[in-house]
Amino acid sequence: MKSNCVAIVPLETELGRKRAIDQSACNNDFTCLEGFCPSFVTLHGAKPKSRSSSETKQTATPTLNPVALPEPQRPSLAEPYAILATGIGGTGVVTISAVLGQAAHLAGLGFGAIDATGLAQKGGAVVCHMRFAAEPEAINAIRVGTADADLILGGDLVVTASNKVLDCIYPNHTAVAVSSHEVLTGAFTRRPDLAIPSHRLMDRIRRRLNGAPLISVDVYDLAVRNFGDSIYANMMLLGIAYQHGFIPVPSNCIEAAIRLNGAKAETNIAAFRFGRTTATRDELQTEHEDPNPAHKALTLREAIAHRAAHLEAYQNVTLAERYLERVDAIANLEQHRIPGSQTLTKAVAHAYFNVLAIKDEYEVARLFTQGSFQNLIGQNFDNIRAMTFHMAPPLLPRRDRATGHPRKLAISGRWLMPILKGLAKAKRLRGTWADPFAYTVDRRRERAWITQYEEDLDLIAQRLNHGNYAAAIELAGLPQTVRGFGHVKMAALDKAEHRAKELRQQLRDRSRSANLDRIPAQ
Repeated sequence: MKSNCVAIVPLETELGRKRAIDQSACNNDFTCLEGFCPSFVTLHGAKPKSRSSSETKQTATPTLNPVALPEPQRPSLAEPYAILATGIGGTGVVTISAVLGQAAHLAGLGFGAIDATGLAQKGGAVVCHMRFAAEPEAINAIRVGTADADLILGGDLVVTASNKVLDCIYPNHTAVAVSSHEVLTGAFTRRPDLAIPSHRLMDRIRRRLNGAPLISVDVYDLAVRNFGDSIYANMMLLGIAYQHGFIPVPSNCIEAAIRLNGAKAETNIAAFRFGRTTATRDELQTEHEDPNPAHKALTLREAIAHRAAHLEAYQNVTLAERYLERVDAIANLEQHRIPGSQTLTKAVAHAYFNVLAIKDEYEVARLFTQGSFQNLIGQNFDNIRAMTFHMAPPLLPRRDRATGHPRKLAISGRWLMPILKGLAKAKRLRGTWADPFAYTVDRRRERAWITQYEEDLDLIAQRLNHGNYAAAIELAGLPQTVRGFGHVKMAALDKAEHRAKELRQQLRDRSRSANLDRIPAQ
């Protein structure tokens, strides 16, 4: 990856995990433009829409009447009250500390704060220690120590579940209001299968609380859906905590402090009020609910049918039937040799599709012109003045002198879209003698990979037994490790081919039967 940006986030789809750009977290250094991707588009003048505005065609920012919001009973300040706000750099955690400090001053309360940001400017862990008291003289120490917190305001689940933060919880006393949204680190750009163990992290918090209040809500999603930007998530979380009676400062002082801060004051106030109104709604998770329900998974048969339909659109019904015949043969084989298991079938269903559905020039053109791309842009952006595609056409070779890798061209979408429509219709040429792209090194290797993978399925059919079942599953699923495009994909393919040789040998060495039925030739 050229960019180690935390704005690159996972997108779970029916075809597996993809990548997307979190527009709210983008740092606008544009190093991502240097990466090698055939589907990179910049929208000039575009502004992200909120999901609510794109769905209802109304204004993005909710307007809420503060009179309609009942005031909760605030915590007593007979003793100093300690709050620990956690999050990641660049998301407004320190702003929350500053607003609460100003609000405490306006309310005539004592306040002290320490912001532990380390070297983090964007994406690193941030912990803000805050102490409130009826009089400034009552505050003897600001830093929140072991079992010393009254409230944990958790803007990030990973930071909140860390040992240092959990140590500050006083069991059966400290309240926790935490964002359940999964925010992956920059390591995701290098490890695409990286996942946040949300359940385990929530369990750690719950065990430490030992019955104390735990509120979890995906404020990130609520902020993007209702305000068009995740930067308002922490202000919304503050509103939720306030309405539950965990913030010792009056709401009118908090809103006055937001106005004094000056940065998008009215929208931040609306986010604070929205969090308050959300506090008793269904968006909130209880400690017994799943804080981050995964993308709804298809059954194996549904996943196979979905991929077959995609292959028909990708090329034709013949390719879809070729896929289904192979997958069905493996499914029957697995039930005969390893009764009750579908792991091998699932690996083949996913990996064989990846091998067949090469994202070549025809497919990129089809995806850009079939209508879903335009709909996606219309749903998510406003004020688009122009569109630029960043591509590296294989028939127009330009190499970077330093790396030797292909260099991308910035191409205006105004005249490129008609060309892409024509290219999408020319998909019938794919793989034939008339295919101008079939003679490039990348396409030749990808076609050879299809042939080799089908030979591997034949080998599995010949040798499969309990002793080599694990090796068969790994070999069948190996294409799922081959991601990316161009030289990035070829490097991954090199590693996969090396591992495939080892796995084929394991299949042979651990085989007890050499004369088993083969999968019918295609």
